[in-house]
Amino acid sequence: MDIKPFHFKAEKSGPSVLILGAIHGNEKCGSKAAEELIAQIETGALILECGSVTFIPICNPKAYAANQRYIDVNLNRVIKLHDDPVHYEENLANQIAPFIAAHDFTLDLHSIHSKGSSFAFLDFPHKDAKGVCAVLGVKTIITGWPDMYEDTDDATTLSFAHEAGKASVTVECGQHDDLDAVEVAKAAILNSLKYFGVIAGQAKAAQQCSFVQAKHRIVKEDEGILGDGAVNNIEHMHAVKKGEKIAEYNNGNIVKSPEDGVILIPFKEAQIGDEWFYVGTLQAEKSV
Repeated sequence: MDIKPFHFKAEKSGPSVLILGAIHGNEKCGSKAAEELIAQIETGALILECGSVTFIPICNPKAYAANQRYIDVNLNRVIKLHDDPVHYEENLANQIAPFIAAHDFTLDLHSIHSKGSSFAFLDFPHKDAKGVCAVLGVKTIITGWPDMYEDTDDATTLSFAHEAGKASVTVECGQHDDLDAVEVAKAAILNSLKYFGVIAGQAKAAQQCSFVQAKHRIVKEDEGILGDGAVNNIEHMHAVKKGEKIAEYNNGNIVKSPEDGVILIPFKEAQIGDEWFYVGTLQAEKSV
């Protein structure tokens, strides 16, 4: 087995929680946070009150070692059971998917390429997914993600959990190299465990969150640059107007915003065929 799970169970029965880190090998904040909390459980500094928690700190070991996003294909587009796996990540998916199906809740921890504050994906409005989102500590919740991929066969940790009848949330903890992202990841884990009563304590619900509906997925079709190529020109949650230039291909073709909204998760180093960026619309602040 490529992945290395760590399982801890309390004497008292209760919910089962799965924590995933480094689905993408260069997104290491979740791995570091998980490893710190595993050590605390092993030494008795953190005690389980009920139920269980399973950590898979490094879901993509080869990509993690190489400090790159993936080896063959994006692991978070192939999370399902493959009868005849071809790619390295498809073999990993076959190892990870059964863990998702076996747990009541999955927390998937990521980081983003560009600067920006932490946020969570609420793809499916399961009551426990909404409940966890309310206590994570993030200020932005993104919805509508599955609609952008309905014409594809892409499968994520969230979509697989949904198909298995389980709740799940993905948290983007900040920029890859931001040291605060590890603390965001750790808080997300602890607050999730508190929400389910796996550890003692009361997770505090956020008063208000900004909601963004993701609506447009832009795949990089050829060589080109975001904005004018300046390092900080296009960032996550960058506001744009309909028709505004967002990117330009080397052949001169311009990519414009399809409507007023915000840029989501811009990937300046995207390869041809990768998601380059997304456009979403900002909703009114409300309670989760």
